[in-house]
Amino acid sequence: MKKSLNIGLVGYGTVGKGVVKILEKNSAIALRKAGVKINVKSICDLRPIDKPKLYVKNFMDIIKDPEIDIVVELIGGYEPARTVITEALKNGKSVVTANKAALAKYWDEIFSLAQENKQMVYFEASVGGVIPVIQGLNEGLAGNEIKNIKGILNGTTNFILSKMTNEGITYADALKNAQESGFAEANPTADVKGLDTANKLAILSSLAWGSWIKVEDIRVKGIDQLDIEDVNITRDFGYVFKLIGSAIKTDKGIDLWVEPCLIDHHHSFANVHNEYNAIMIKGDAADDVMFYGKGAGQLPAASAVVSDIIDLSKYIANGTAGIVQNVVYSKKKIVKFLPHGDSKSDYYLRFSVVNRPGVLSKISGILGEHGVSIASLYQDDRNKDKKVSIIITTHRALSKQISEALKEIDKLSIIKAKTVKYRIEE
Repeated sequence: MKKSLNIGLVGYGTVGKGVVKILEKNSAIALRKAGVKINVKSICDLRPIDKPKLYVKNFMDIIKDPEIDIVVELIGGYEPARTVITEALKNGKSVVTANKAALAKYWDEIFSLAQENKQMVYFEASVGGVIPVIQGLNEGLAGNEIKNIKGILNGTTNFILSKMTNEGITYADALKNAQESGFAEANPTADVKGLDTANKLAILSSLAWGSWIKVEDIRVKGIDQLDIEDVNITRDFGYVFKLIGSAIKTDKGIDLWVEPCLIDHHHSFANVHNEYNAIMIKGDAADDVMFYGKGAGQLPAASAVVSDIIDLSKYIANGTAGIVQNVVYSKKKIVKFLPHGDSKSDYYLRFSVVNRPGVLSKISGILGEHGVSIASLYQDDRNKDKKVSIIITTHRALSKQISEALKEIDKLSIIKAKTVKYRIEE
């Protein structure tokens, strides 16, 4: 059994510095839990770092170093992160990564290489920051058939939506606030368009059902078009907006989507604010299990990375790493996906109409013709000189029923703008 292990860190940004900080501060804890001393031997970054004795310029020097036991990839993005991970595996080194984008896009390649080379890939920090959802899904719920996964998986968008809801400010102002507070990047596209959430949902779904579920399999809609008018109206009805990633196993296939949804204020997700994340997983034996914690920030993310390093170190020290894979994956397993039109939900609809008799009956008639049942109705005529907003919530309906009805309604001369549509989550 080894007395000590060496790690090589590729990427010394915010999270990388946090990893080193935790390992230095809590070295005694790491030793006690791993059963072996963990040393940071080398750090690779684009520019010189504050630890010059550990600095290496080329990440291949870390990968080729026979004294390095674990490669920790914290670059982010697709390349060169993918190359770091795959080359490390080819060179007989296990990997810890926080890279949800590379994992989601190259799942097949990465875990096929891990199997071929009898190495392991740990990635707790890729989903939910500090939340141990990967471990929970992979180990704690290992005896369950997973029925569904739903969650608030992006701290940036949740921060923005919290500001819009609590302070009544526009999306643009809330985004600016998030950037100034350090919770949103200068270019927040991946977050606000829903891609980051889709990457994380793809990882969780691939774990849950043992197949490679791609981001392309997920229907994605972000929060960047959310109007403060809808936030204010629905708040009065007892709802809040949350960007939800959802994967539901049905008889016809897995229903996968990422969308801003309306959540009843009594729901657990309604009380998840700012940079916090929450994930609800339903198993056939365990029923609902909820994971909650900070989804962003230096130390929360670094904490998850260090947890992976400690767990992986136990296997490496005992010479058992890779004998049994930590991720169950088979190229041969194929999963079916529910057609978009067959997805069911309650809906919130806001129609901008001219102030004229007979408008409501026309809209409700078309909805009825397409099998959409109205649950409630509200007319907001505060701006009646210009337009009137008719708010309708529906009972559960197929996505294709809603889409076909709105396509017909939006062609009417009484409609002043495209109808706004959002899911209402149970």
